[in-house]
Amino acid sequence: MKKLVIIVTVPVVLETWLKGQAKFLSNYYAVEIITAPSHTIPSIASYENVSIKTMDFNRQINFFKDIKVLMQLWLYLLKEKPSIVYTLTPKAGLLGMMASWLSGVKHRVHCVVGLPHLEAAGNRKKILTITEKITYFFSSKIYCNSINLKEIVASMTSKSVDVIGNGSVNGVDTEYFKVSLTSEEKTQVLKNLGFKTDDFIITFVGRIVKDKGINELLNVFNDLSLKYANIKLLLIGDYKNESDPISEKSMKIIDENLSIKYLVFQEDVGIFMSISNLFVLPSYREGLPNVLIEAGSYGIPLVATNINGCNEIITHNQNGVLVRKKDEKDLSNVIEKFITDKEFYQKIKTNIRSSIVSRYDQKYFFSELLKEFQNIESTK
Repeated sequence: MKKLVIIVTVPVVLETWLKGQAKFLSNYYAVEIITAPSHTIPSIASYENVSIKTMDFNRQINFFKDIKVLMQLWLYLLKEKPSIVYTLTPKAGLLGMMASWLSGVKHRVHCVVGLPHLEAAGNRKKILTITEKITYFFSSKIYCNSINLKEIVASMTSKSVDVIGNGSVNGVDTEYFKVSLTSEEKTQVLKNLGFKTDDFIITFVGRIVKDKGINELLNVFNDLSLKYANIKLLLIGDYKNESDPISEKSMKIIDENLSIKYLVFQEDVGIFMSISNLFVLPSYREGLPNVLIEAGSYGIPLVATNINGCNEIITHNQNGVLVRKKDEKDLSNVIEKFITDKEFYQKIKTNIRSSIVSRYDQKYFFSELLKEFQNIESTK
């Protein structure tokens, strides 16, 4: 059986974005994953039923650590001689593609899931742009997880750029991501969170960082909660020790607004999606955000910024609403419309799940991913 090596920078990607993908591919390849160390590695390896090798990846630029990981990858790939190396996330892509080229791996596949340089400035923007171009140079095949992102990446390289299926990096298990709680179970979840059955729950899941539009979301919610006593904000994700921190004002709002419930990263957000009335992602940049697809699969109306990726998942005023980036007034007006306009809310809710299932079902994505890998191997 031919060997496939999947490289990602941090293990949380395997627990969220790529969950189940390695397990599926292991039916056709001898799969090994390379990522950073974590206490979750044993459980990930058990679930995916593949081996995982750890190396000291760092999401930030660290020249000496990065050179060390590059050498480790080179020696490992030189020894193992995989048929395909598949990388996702910027740092894994840069080091993984360079090491694959140096070790003579023929099929070097990188998937672009977002472009950090789009929201960067100054020297950081220049460095991030250069590293992206280096990654593409050493790749033999480039994919993007969204159609719009493909156009941007294609302008940065002379190589062909494609999208797998309709986009995404993993599709969504639409049978898993659907409401399965009874009314009694929902009531208990609400009670555990300190919410009431008639509360209107707005949910965000992801990294609690500036780049995700959290400052704007918190400012808007803080004002709306003074007007509507029954609205609640459920924030799920991590914000401590992040390189793109939210403002001090936002941290204070999280601590002081009693209508906000903050939870650290949850491996399974299903029970929280099941009690949500609205899902909001006011991000500044995205590839194709899986979390929007997952929320839509639960039948939750969506609000997101009109940016790459989000505007592929959301058809404006049909299965959700798109708002202007960094525009608190626009975001506030749209959230308020969902709270007050019951007919509009129901129209969006009726459309959302079917729009997700038809385009992003995981079985379809997995079959398209396998076809791509098999086509890649068939090329001379």
